[in-house]
Amino acid sequence: MPRIRLTKSAVDSLLPTPESDIVYWDAGCPGFGIKVTPKGRKVFIVLYRTGGADSKLRKYTIGPYGRVTLHQARVAAQRVFAAKLEGRDPAAEKRAAKRRVVADGAEDLLEMYIAQRLSQNRSGSKIARLLRREVGSAWVGRSIHEINKRDVVELVAAVEQRGAPVAANKTLKSIKTFFRWCVGRALLDQSPAENVPLPSKEIARDRVLNDDELARIILAVRKIGDPYSAIVELLALTAQRREEVARLQWEELDLAQRVWVLPKSRTKNAKAHVVHMSEQSMAVLKRINQEGSYVFSRLGDKPFAEFSRAKLQLDQLSGVTGWRLHDLRRTCVSGMARLGIAPHVADKVLNHQAGTISGVAAVYQRHEFLAERREALDRWGAHLIRIVAEDSRGAHGNIRRAA
Repeated sequence: MPRIRLTKSAVDSLLPTPESDIVYWDAGCPGFGIKVTPKGRKVFIVLYRTGGADSKLRKYTIGPYGRVTLHQARVAAQRVFAAKLEGRDPAAEKRAAKRRVVADGAEDLLEMYIAQRLSQNRSGSKIARLLRREVGSAWVGRSIHEINKRDVVELVAAVEQRGAPVAANKTLKSIKTFFRWCVGRALLDQSPAENVPLPSKEIARDRVLNDDELARIILAVRKIGDPYSAIVELLALTAQRREEVARLQWEELDLAQRVWVLPKSRTKNAKAHVVHMSEQSMAVLKRINQEGSYVFSRLGDKPFAEFSRAKLQLDQLSGVTGWRLHDLRRTCVSGMARLGIAPHVADKVLNHQAGTISGVAAVYQRHEFLAERREALDRWGAHLIRIVAEDSRGAHGNIRRAA
């Protein structure tokens, strides 16, 4: 192979269409050269040995002339030689990087994440739909290694510009969790979503219904009828989550022992939870016919899901607005505090993993306070039925009945 002093003019004057590939080696830098192909392409390359004189030759392709200048190619060649002196094999590293780019497609990894991680999450189906809609469609055909911080910011900004600030926050949180999963599997060294701020400031809800509002809601929901009425009453009596109550199945209940055992597959923290059913909760269940597997269902085969329409009707009947069903959990715990129930017992009622007992104490504290939880829910149930009875006899109840 010819050896010449590679300069810009020398490279420009090389025979453009040889009969076969010709490599012109640089006289001033052994192992660095430019290959000219029959199609007229000029490509900078580096040739080196990984070990001694008898080791195999490695070829490292820097890039085509034009896209890569002669100066840039020399710098790249020096980096290759420096890596070789460190005992590395730059050509092998480059091939591995190319394989990663091809193999680690954003779409494929997203589906793997959904299958391996989100499938075990109670709200996994909702997050999966969000990720497929927002992330999968935006990064289709791209490698996970091509995604940078700006891509993340632009994607979240696009969601926010559609007038959905809450959805933008949820999207960013889901993306961050996905990238943390990629880092944990050694697919990425660092998450491109790290330190990306939430597009909208989140304000924690602090709505607590007072006794009068709570009583009006219970009286009004009874006019709507079951199964919605029973769901709302049981939410107010047990302080559990909406979907946990709405998807309650008869097999989870031990009516003789007055116990509801929530399996870990249906709890937010993937931890089985025991809920004591007070006398008032049992009264709600006795109103329901045991048809099908679901307790609260129109036909027994599917759980109740018509929450939006029923909630609007409930607000109109009760006259109480600006609240959500989830606020009943906060209302229940706040009410328990007024009744003198200890905060750590209320935390156990809520099935909170980290509560008033935390840190080192939480590691050693494994007592479930079942007796205390039973007493707490019995006292709260008695309080709730008392304020409902008082309100139904009071002025507000008379006004509603007259209406």
